[in-house]
Amino acid sequence: MQRKPGPREEYRLQEIQRVKDSSSLAEKFPRLKSLKAELAFYNSAGVTRNSEIKYKANLDHAKSVFRFDCHNHECVGGDFDLSDLLAKAIAARRTKLSGEMRCQGWLNKHAVGQTYCHNILRYKITLAY
Repeated sequence: MQRKPGPREEYRLQEIQRVKDSSSLAEKFPRLKSLKAELAFYNSAGVTRNSEIKYKANLDHAKSVFRFDCHNHECVGGDFDLSDLLAKAIAARRTKLSGEMRCQGWLNKHAVGQTYCHNILRYKITLAY
């Protein structure tokens, strides 16, 4: 007997498929020569850093849906999708992109419709053409 996936797992499976179905960064943005990102994940108060990632994309294999999981392991329907921000920055031929994004998912499966997760991603992205 198979168990039915919960709301978080169901959402993540949909997002994984969306990423797989997207074109590579090299295909979507042929003028882009390199992408480096520094990502720092914080709690909702923005005080405690949970983790940090330094990422250098292999443009031929990295996908154009540029998203990262929320670090709240109970978050439902959240995460951080930088795809639109990245596309606009590339269209404007920007070389630097930085900012902060709040997770718009729900704190956990019991808080759906009531309490947002609101964890924070602070990002710095460097682009070359």
